[in-house]
Amino acid sequence: MRKRKRRIITVFFAALIVLFIIIYAFPNVTGALKKTVIIEYGGIQVTDHITAYFVRDESVYFANKSGSINYYVEEGEQVRKGVKILDITLGDPENEESSYSRITERIDRFNGGESIFSDDIKKMKSQLVKLKEQKEQALAEGETQKAEKLDKQIDRLTQKKEYIEANDAAAREEIVKQNTASSEKGIIPEQYISQSNGVISYYIDGYESEFTPANMALLSEDKVENLKIDVQNLARKTTLSREPLYKVVDNNQWFVVFWVAPENIVKYEKGKIAYLNLPLGQVEGKIYDIIDDDGQWLVILSFNRYYEEFARIRKIDAEVITSDYKGLTIKNESITTKDGQPGVYVKDKSGEYVFKPVKIITSDGEWSLVEVSYFYTDNGATKVETVNIYDEILKKPK
Repeated sequence: MRKRKRRIITVFFAALIVLFIIIYAFPNVTGALKKTVIIEYGGIQVTDHITAYFVRDESVYFANKSGSINYYVEEGEQVRKGVKILDITLGDPENEESSYSRITERIDRFNGGESIFSDDIKKMKSQLVKLKEQKEQALAEGETQKAEKLDKQIDRLTQKKEYIEANDAAAREEIVKQNTASSEKGIIPEQYISQSNGVISYYIDGYESEFTPANMALLSEDKVENLKIDVQNLARKTTLSREPLYKVVDNNQWFVVFWVAPENIVKYEKGKIAYLNLPLGQVEGKIYDIIDDDGQWLVILSFNRYYEEFARIRKIDAEVITSDYKGLTIKNESITTKDGQPGVYVKDKSGEYVFKPVKIITSDGEWSLVEVSYFYTDNGATKVETVNIYDEILKKPK
């Protein structure tokens, strides 16, 4: 009886040992239970979440009399020169007090000389030199319309420079009075017929003369981020004299500006294609300029594609894509190093795991994009075989 008991205990422990070998030791030798993944074709995007400010060449038109409004053009509609936008029929408006006084006052102040730019006169002088050079080039190439537009931009920037340089409040007030009357941004026409090709918008915020192509390089993050931007819809039944009615926006080229921290500026390169993800879709643009702004970097994107709401938006949270890579993607947890060389363990035909070097093109922190089939060492002297699509690799190598 006692011998039988010992035999049972011996068999039990022997079974435990065998079971242990089957569950733990055997799979580690053969790799039967090791978790693997298949390398597939994919993509990695280099992105930034930004606060974007829209910059346009736009002119605001005001009512030449009080009365009822009859519209001929809808919001966002593209018109040619000579198209009638609206009519005003004489009559007593329902509201005696203007609903747009705050925006009108803002337009008058900015048109007169006040500014949200940096008050760095050196920057303003440099920008004036650039604008004058562009004007001379336009004249030399026979682009008179472009030269006239640049001439107006030069005049307006000169006004703002004079305003900043004025010695006291009285001098600044005088500059505002002199310039407001002749401002091309506050136009009171005899007839509401489009003077140029463009997009009609009934949304304004009063910053139309500040966020312009001529001024955008001078914008300061500290000042811009503190602005209270309130976009108002001007579409209505009646108007008072000198109230804003609509604006005409040049849609041939428009811009978006935003600020980037120093550690992220490496993602941007002047002249490269970039994409802006907006609520109504993605728009392709180009990195127009990168400007140092006291520790931060001002990035300017240029667009010539139509976006449905481009004429009404001033400020919006968006995502910018600076690079969109395609190729073989591997999760970073699958990449290890051997003798200082990054690589992965690939399962060969015999079931063994073989280390293969990889060359990482880019990474987003979770995934890496790698060269396929082969790559050359940094000095270009050696060709190195690497991974291929559908290779089976260890998911988490030790």
